[in-house]
Amino acid sequence: MCTLTFTGTALDPGVRDDALDGSEAGYTLLFNRDELRARGPETAPAEARTDSGVRYIAPTDSDAGGTWIAANEHGVAVALLNGYVESRGPERAAWTSRGALVRSLSDMRTAAELWRRMSPRRLQAFRPSVVVALGLGERPLVARWDGLDVSFDPRADLALPITSSSHDQSEVQRFRRDLYDREVRGGLAPRAAGRPSLAALEAYHRWTGPEGPTALSPCMARSDAATRSHCKVEVRRGEVRFHYVPSAPCEGADSTTVILRSAR
Repeated sequence: MCTLTFTGTALDPGVRDDALDGSEAGYTLLFNRDELRARGPETAPAEARTDSGVRYIAPTDSDAGGTWIAANEHGVAVALLNGYVESRGPERAAWTSRGALVRSLSDMRTAAELWRRMSPRRLQAFRPSVVVALGLGERPLVARWDGLDVSFDPRADLALPITSSSHDQSEVQRFRRDLYDREVRGGLAPRAAGRPSLAALEAYHRWTGPEGPTALSPCMARSDAATRSHCKVEVRRGEVRFHYVPSAPCEGADSTTVILRSAR
């Protein structure tokens, strides 16, 4: 139950990232985390290290200790959405938390590493998932694990927003994509609309409609679930800024920021 979007000069097919200076090149990733109200509280983002010594920033899910989004010193960001599809793989007596998958990918030096890191052999312990990876000067990459096979989409920027929901997945996806086409793209086709503005994306993640949050809106609320937090990850050459709102972005709460000096 989440919504993810992104924008940036490095993702624009009309702009060569290596022709930009360090202040211009980069991307911004936005993520609304929708979760059951019964789940434990989140822990705000903090700097951590992988077993291989790579520094990264990530919040923590207190129930399982994993995370749903991380950005590291190599300028790579990884985010996970639950895959609400019927698993094609065998049932297991116990599953590994999908949040552990994000932590295991937090040492990637490029987003392209996802091609080999998301192999069926490595994913057998996890329920279906959607993983998005972005890197400086790279095309965004989406991997979809259905419990048996992995499919990859190297042009995820043409399929925004990426969204999931445990409540009527197809209807929620249709509503949020139609809203995105109208409010962010202005009704234009993805290629014709060009790179989305950050202001339009931020407004989209706050959108509730005149009656307030619903099960369909990007900033959502149901009796059993709601948008629990909002993350904005800004990656530029030499720096990662991780902004975190510990509640739904439509509620107007202040954000906290963690900064990581990056190696790229």
